[in-house]
Amino acid sequence: MKYFLFTISTAGMRLLALLPPFMLYLTADLLSFVLRHLVRYRRNTITLNLKNAFPDHTDKEIAAIRNKFYRHLADLIVENAVIPFYPRKRLEHMFRFADTELLHRYFNLQRNIIVITGHYNNWEWGAPFSYTFDYKIVGVYKPLHNKYFDQLYLKARSRFGAHVVPMDTIARVLFDYRQRGIPTLTGMVGDQRPGRKRIRYWTMFMNQHTAVFTGTEKIARKIDAVVLFMKIRKTHRGVYTAGFELVTDTSTSTAPNEITEKHTRILEKLIMEEPAYWLWSHNRWKLSYEEWLESDRKTSAPGKQ
Repeated sequence: MKYFLFTISTAGMRLLALLPPFMLYLTADLLSFVLRHLVRYRRNTITLNLKNAFPDHTDKEIAAIRNKFYRHLADLIVENAVIPFYPRKRLEHMFRFADTELLHRYFNLQRNIIVITGHYNNWEWGAPFSYTFDYKIVGVYKPLHNKYFDQLYLKARSRFGAHVVPMDTIARVLFDYRQRGIPTLTGMVGDQRPGRKRIRYWTMFMNQHTAVFTGTEKIARKIDAVVLFMKIRKTHRGVYTAGFELVTDTSTSTAPNEITEKHTRILEKLIMEEPAYWLWSHNRWKLSYEEWLESDRKTSAPGKQ
């Protein structure tokens, strides 16, 4: 059944990849209508997330962001569907780097670099661009449940030479490169929701107590990496531009959670510029801070293992 679904889906994806841009985004408009009005895809989650993040907004303002988000979500779906089948020249036109001065400064110093971003605009479109930089590119990914789609997107992300590895093995891989004296540029997404057992740190993010991964800063300290945040902006529909902001170039001397706080604040500021371009449909706050405190209290109570 999984292979049948994969075969049908990839046939549709290949057809989408053959469409000129204006027809691709006409398809996205139709999909947006279906998601917003017919399926009402995760409408309650999106609305609740927006109301909690922007408590001073009126219902009309929340609805306006939500409607714009549905259009953006439809764009993401069709754009990411065609990534495995687009040639390099077309990808270069649709995802550009506006300023690489920071990258080249640390390249010249042979420093390890971690580029962190969030689920903002189309973060996936930056994945295939290992041909852009003369460096060992390492990508981190979370394996998909459908092994056929997993293989498809793994190939898409690595087809230009990147070494793409699962989240659980990234620290070991980067440490091995460091031991061999090979500088790396590693891409990570920093706003995923950690599983309950992996929560080590909470912060305020978008007006809410939020559990955040601290793995980026732990790895950065281990390999003495420069940490940069990649800001992805939508120049116009179907075209994204990325620039970089320094988080730290002294990872080993930062205070606990300092790197995590810095890249979280940069992302938060970016979202505030154009809220509709963040992934509001993700149930980011499924576990509340109060629920976590209560479960932690029970687990650490006398007699509990």
